[in-house]
This record gives sequence, structure tokens and C-alpha cells, in this order.
Amino acid sequence: MDSIGDNLDSRVKLAQYQEQSKLKQWAPVYNLSLLDSTHWHHGTALVVVADNDLRRGVTSLFHDHKTTGHAGITKTLQLISPYYWWPGMKIFVTEYIKGCATCQMTKVNTHPAHPPMFPITPAENTRPFKTIAMDFITKLPLSGGYDTILTITDTDCSKASIFIPCNEAINSEGVALLYLNNVIPHYSIPYKIILDHDVCFVSKFSTELCHILNIHQNISTAYHP
Repeated sequence: MDSIGDNLDSRVKLAQYQEQSKLKQWAPVYNLSLLDSTHWHHGTALVVVADNDLRRGVTSLFHDHKTTGHAGITKTLQLISPYYWWPGMKIFVTEYIKGCATCQMTKVNTHPAHPPMFPITPAENTRPFKTIAMDFITKLPLSGGYDTILTITDTDCSKASIFIPCNEAINSEGVALLYLNNVIPHYSIPYKIILDHDVCFVSKFSTELCHILNIHQNISTAYHP
């Protein structure tokens, strides 16, 4: 980086020789001084008076180099300021970093796009528990030998829910047995079951059971509200 910086210094100083008239106009406006009686400075910083290519070279040196690691706008300005300066430097550096492809690829998206939600539309003249949603409430304190609750919700008619205690280790056969014993005697067989991707629901047994009973399955996203 030292050799690159030395070359950059030489280019900045050469550009000053070619733009003496402009620098003299800037001196009273921006409080410039001839520290070494030869080169113009703004405080301790060399004044960059050339075209944008040289200014991009300065910004690249303090932003793109491996030792700087694509710092943000404020940090890059802090790194440049002791060494180089030009009017409107903050705006120039800001636009440079906004256009940096590497920064844009690694930038955290603060406004991520949310997946569309598809509400469950109730069917007309439906009966209770003909379209149901099934899910688990897990990680509960052990009570009566159970640590999980199977929830069965009527999504079309009453919005009522049935809560059945069980264990998190329950398999698909156990879920089918719970439904058979607790729901079917009261509400018969549902027309549609809305499930998430839990293994208990999408296992071969559950799929085959629904196929045999002519129940249509809709697979939703796990932990979907």
C-alpha cells in the first residue's frame, strides 16, 4: 500500500502544478495553505485538484484496499481526511461507496420482501370441523405425563379449537389415533386438512391415510401464522 500511496502523492502534487490558478482561487475560500511553500494543503491534507479519476483513485486506496476492507462512508472519510482533501469530498465518497458492487453484495437488506400470505377463505354453508388446521404446541413443562398439545382448529365455521394432550415424540400413527378418538365421533371425517411440514403430518402413513379416506391435504409453511 505504501508504493501505491507514494505514486498517488506524486500524481496529486503533479496535478497541483497544473492547476495553480484554481488553487489560488480556492485558498481564501477553503482556507488552504502552502505548508512546504510548494504544495497546497487543507490542514494536513494534500488538496486533490485534478479530475474525478484521481479522486476515485484516492477513494479506492482508502476503501477498496485489502487493509481497509470496504469500510463504510464515515470510516472511509476518516481514513482519507488526514491525507487528502477536495471540495465536496463527502458527497463524492458517499456516491462512490453507494456504487461499490462489493459493498452492495454484502450489505444487509433492511427491507426484505415478505412472502405473500394466502388467507384461508371459509366455504359457504359449511359444517363444523369439515376444514381443519392441525398443529403442535411443543416444549411445554411436563404435566400429567404430557409435554405437547395437538391443536385441531375449525377454520371455516366456528373457529373453535380442540386441544389434545400428547408427547412431542408422537408419530403419525399416534396423531391419526388421537383424531380418530377425539374428533371423528363428534364431527365425522373432514373434507380438508391444512398441515405444516412437521414429519408427523407429511409422513407416508398420514398421506396414505388421507388418500384412503379421500381427504384433500394442503401443505402450508411451518410456523406459518
